[in-house]
Amino acid sequence: MADHMLMVLEDEDAHASQSPRQLAELIDQRAQFAEELRRSGRLRDRGRLRPSKHGKRTRRAGDRVRVDDGPFADGGKALAAYYWIDATSVEEAAQLAAAYPALASDDIDVRPVMRGGIDADKEARPGKIFAFAVLGNTPSEDEWTKVMDRIDAETHHRFPLDAFLGGVRLEPPTTGRRVATRGDRRAMFDGPFLESKEVIGGLFLVRMMSLDDAVQWAGESRFVVHGTLEIRELWRS
Repeated sequence: MADHMLMVLEDEDAHASQSPRQLAELIDQRAQFAEELRRSGRLRDRGRLRPSKHGKRTRRAGDRVRVDDGPFADGGKALAAYYWIDATSVEEAAQLAAAYPALASDDIDVRPVMRGGIDADKEARPGKIFAFAVLGNTPSEDEWTKVMDRIDAETHHRFPLDAFLGGVRLEPPTTGRRVATRGDRRAMFDGPFLESKEVIGGLFLVRMMSLDDAVQWAGESRFVVHGTLEIRELWRS
């Protein structure tokens, strides 16, 4: 078995147009999906992010830190949830992702995990948990990998230890698959997905008091020197 991350990219406008009953049914189906992964021993961690309109992106712009408000619908879709699973291969992980209850306009990116770990009891203590997606925007995967290596080297030991809940670094985009609906079936496509404005290189979780605190910490970190951090609060389960 190997670790893989399923990253759900939702069409936020399409979800907003669903009726309360339709949303409730979708939430129930997704709970069943997660329970099946858990029963099979495949689920390592999962989390659902609040809508991107409630998030922030922070990056270095010259000698200042730039903070952008959401929503962040890259190609009409925004990161909405993640599932960290065990699978024998990226192809098997993609097959599992194809069973995820989603709207026709949603996609799922499947990427092998390079390394990392997330606290199994991350919700055991009260308080807000923020997900930080590490993003890179480059014209080629080679340049993207160099940026991620640079960020990794300069941030590896610079997390707030009393609040850090863990995280993962992902393998390069060429190792991944994208699961999307084409017509009446789920189709799979190979990476690297560099047509996206930003490509996710990793994800980590930190417990903080507020979004403003999360933005301030991010702006003082080395993450934003070379790339972008998208900050979103997790829904508590």
